[in-house]
Amino acid sequence: MLASDFDAYWRATYPEAVPLGHLLRTIYPRRWLRLYSLPEGQRFPVDAADWRELLHRHLTVFADLVGEPAELFLITGEYDFADSPQPTPWSFAADGVLQRLPFTRLSPVALSDLRVPDEYQVGDVYRPVCTQLRWTAATGEEFLRAIAEEQLRAFFVSVDYGYLLAPYAGGLDIIFPGEAARNYFRDQHRSWMSPRADGL
Repeated sequence: MLASDFDAYWRATYPEAVPLGHLLRTIYPRRWLRLYSLPEGQRFPVDAADWRELLHRHLTVFADLVGEPAELFLITGEYDFADSPQPTPWSFAADGVLQRLPFTRLSPVALSDLRVPDEYQVGDVYRPVCTQLRWTAATGEEFLRAIAEEQLRAFFVSVDYGYLLAPYAGGLDIIFPGEAARNYFRDQHRSWMSPRADGL
């Protein structure tokens, strides 16, 4: 599937959701699982041992779910607030680990339609973009480090296997194709999960 086809794929596969990774767990709670990057929910790595553990956990999950190498889509984007002047026409400013990747625009998201009280006003927009990439442990490490250091917000979709993986600073959210697949994987990785009843 080409990046230009991803918009239609998203609407067909996640019809209730917009491509904002942090919102997906509330829309698909029965398919969602959160794993911690570090023991006891430590948010940021502070030394080499922490980095080894963080990368081990994330790369293990990617390898278990999508294999290596894997054809994945990376989805990221930018906020365009009504009271902040933006260049016209808008274009995605890829930098850091994204610099050399070609991006395709997806349908913009009207943030005021998300019904988040007092957070967005009419005219606030999120502009998602996507790119197709070949995931390996070596290339993946660059993205995972940038996300862990809060230099990048992005998530990954495997069209072949139906997984959505959304790393963030402190953990990894996964949306599975179904509840049974989520439950099976959860049972294999309980030691990396939150002890909280809500899974956060």
